Amino acid sequence: MNTIFAQCSGMGKAGVTVYRISGSSSVAALERLIGGQITALQPRKMYLRKIFHPQTGIQIDKAMVVYFNANSSFTGEESAEIHVHGSIAVIKLLNQALGVIEDLRLAEAGEFAKRAFLNGKFDLTAAEGLADLIDAETELQHKQAIRQLGGGLEAIYTNWRKQLLKIMSLIEAYIDFPDEEIPAQVLASTKDNISNLCREISNHLKDNNRGERLRNGLKLTIVGKPNVGKSSLMNLLLKREIAIVSNIAGTTRDVIEGHLDIGGYPVILQDTAGIRDNSVDEIEQIGIKKSRETLKHSDIKIIMYDVQEFNEKDITPFVDFIDDNTIVVFNKIDEVSAHDYNHLSMFTPHIPKHILYISAKTGKNIDKLMDHICQIAEQIASPSENPQITRERHRTQLSYALEALSNLNLESDLVLAAEDIRMTIRYLSNITGVITVDEILGEIFSNFCIGK
Repeated sequence: MNTIFAQCSGMGKAGVTVYRISGSSSVAALERLIGGQITALQPRKMYLRKIFHPQTGIQIDKAMVVYFNANSSFTGEESAEIHVHGSIAVIKLLNQALGVIEDLRLAEAGEFAKRAFLNGKFDLTAAEGLADLIDAETELQHKQAIRQLGGGLEAIYTNWRKQLLKIMSLIEAYIDFPDEEIPAQVLASTKDNISNLCREISNHLKDNNRGERLRNGLKLTIVGKPNVGKSSLMNLLLKREIAIVSNIAGTTRDVIEGHLDIGGYPVILQDTAGIRDNSVDEIEQIGIKKSRETLKHSDIKIIMYDVQEFNEKDITPFVDFIDDNTIVVFNKIDEVSAHDYNHLSMFTPHIPKHILYISAKTGKNIDKLMDHICQIAEQIASPSENPQITRERHRTQLSYALEALSNLNLESDLVLAAEDIRMTIRYLSNITGVITVDEILGEIFSNFCIGK
């Protein structure tokens, strides 16, 4: 396998840039760069050394270098790191220098983490946790990623797998000795274990997609008639001019997105085209259709009205979308007195819990709106005590595993029961990336005495 290298810090000009080399030739490559052997250097300790181009002999930089033995490196291979000054010239020269060294090639995307997985440094769920940690933008995303990187999901799935392997070894043993009947007590205990596993997997799946929502971001859609202030509210929340604001109906034609961190929850804010029934503009009609589709797939909805122009009929277009995650907002209260709008709540009996009167122009009561958004986000995406499913891939394989385990019947054909167990183990293994028959054999033969 080739030795690989790559710049593992951010691209572009920086104070310090870090390069990683991994593979059997990494130490030799480092020696070529520093112009001497590293026998006097100790692994996992930083040293200040001059870096030279191996062909031209030109000094590239004075850098901090460190190398790792296979058992102590990120990838599970001999590795080295070079910390140079992050100028464009240094980066360019070091890339050239590494590129001319024999047996070295530029790493592919994710190849260092892939090698770490292949060398048993972590399972697939932890690898995905590492990717999530790199992409994390909010505190709660960071918390979830750290838990997954630390093996939170792996521990759950590995525990289930071990229990299934024990059941598998029992079934295989009775298949090999068909004259022996499974004792009633053993049969009852095994059935209980299977039932408990089904319940645990089922409960794990019934999480309202909290992990995926937290990882991907909660979709918050602002809808309403034209000119009620949707774009103004979006610009206010994002604290920048992202949407065009005008008094012309139909100004917003497409769904405009922006990202917010509200109480640690990642929120994807979506401004939509104003919904009205009397539009004759073909492009605007397409925008209205997209608004309805966006609203349908939103986690949190803000239905916005102009406090001066609202009437009871304005509720009709949105009735089918109203739920506990909906906030009704009456905007432009800066243009009227309080006694002119307090009665409006009587027209929204479907959602008495989330009704607000705001001014997107002056910012009045926007803090209350943020509190309402945070409350809903907490209800639908707050992290639980236990690690949560973070990807559709996990959910699909767990659903398959539950189906296979639910089909298992120990009182019929044991060969079919063994196949159901085997398929359940395989589905769990597809999540973690650990697939081997040696564990089944080990579980079977571990019960033999030493002399056997």
